[in-house]
Amino acid sequence: MFNTLTDLIGLRIDDSRMIEFIEKNGFKYPKKPFISNRSTDTTYWVENKKLGIDLLFSARTYLDNYPLIPGDKKGIYVPVLGRARWYNNKSNTIFPQGLDFNHDFESLKLKLGEPTLKSSDISPVWLNDDGSESFYRWSICLDEGKDIFWGLEFTDDQTINDFTLGLEYKNPLFYLYDEWVYEDVDRFLQWKNFNKTSYLMFLQWAIERDLIKTTDSTAEAIRQVKAGAAPVTDWVSALDRGFILSSDFAAERPFIKAYINNLSGHDILYNRDVSYAFLNSNELKQNYSGEAATQQLNAVIYDEANYAIVKSLIDNRLAEYKSHRFSRSKQLQPA
Repeated sequence: MFNTLTDLIGLRIDDSRMIEFIEKNGFKYPKKPFISNRSTDTTYWVENKKLGIDLLFSARTYLDNYPLIPGDKKGIYVPVLGRARWYNNKSNTIFPQGLDFNHDFESLKLKLGEPTLKSSDISPVWLNDDGSESFYRWSICLDEGKDIFWGLEFTDDQTINDFTLGLEYKNPLFYLYDEWVYEDVDRFLQWKNFNKTSYLMFLQWAIERDLIKTTDSTAEAIRQVKAGAAPVTDWVSALDRGFILSSDFAAERPFIKAYINNLSGHDILYNRDVSYAFLNSNELKQNYSGEAATQQLNAVIYDEANYAIVKSLIDNRLAEYKSHRFSRSKQLQPA
């Protein structure tokens, strides 16, 4: 079963090989196999309780090898098999390295090495009340060219929660524009709003400090931005996608993820910081995402003076994170 599913990972739901596998093994083919961009969900599970296997179909993988697949109507996308998950082994699947659900933590480490992720790596809020880790995960590359990984999760009840096989997991830090709803870089460049301005300033800061990975397609844009000869939007155009991943950064990823997505456990958030920096009243700051505050923030222009404010703000937060992981940091207070 493991090898069979390996060959199916990344195939679209309506591929004949996928349909044959679903029908042959007692899964139920979904009545609505395609996903609309009007839906809040971009994935769905197909379950088989008799086998103890769930299949996750994903329309958005955020992987270059698996771009969005348009359906036969506008706003409709075709999902691919993104992951298989075993929560028991009723299927008698042979897992790599002879592993099964009866292995304990020490035997897993002997075979697989140290876990590749623990709960606190995501955020301290995932720790148990006594400070212990709530889970450990291993993720092992099976086919780099196809972005296929397998792994397992070991939980604090000292058991293996599940085995997984699927595409490498990617989740954007933030969006500049969204191809899911047919936005593109040309439309993005025309927008005038604070969300755009604040994220572009963050990216300019990261480029100037050599924190952004250089690729063949972005190298020249990065050089020009660092030299002050081009706006950061040139890098966005060269990137040629609307979402930003943690893997786009070459360094300081823990800080960037914690600050952008408020994952430090100490309620320090870039979006709020940068909004407070430009709002001129206590009332607006207390509701910085409200209509009145948004109107004022959208009027903030991207110039050297405003960028200097944001640059200093991020530098200070980076210094705090390196020193104490925001544990002694204070939120910027309304004036």
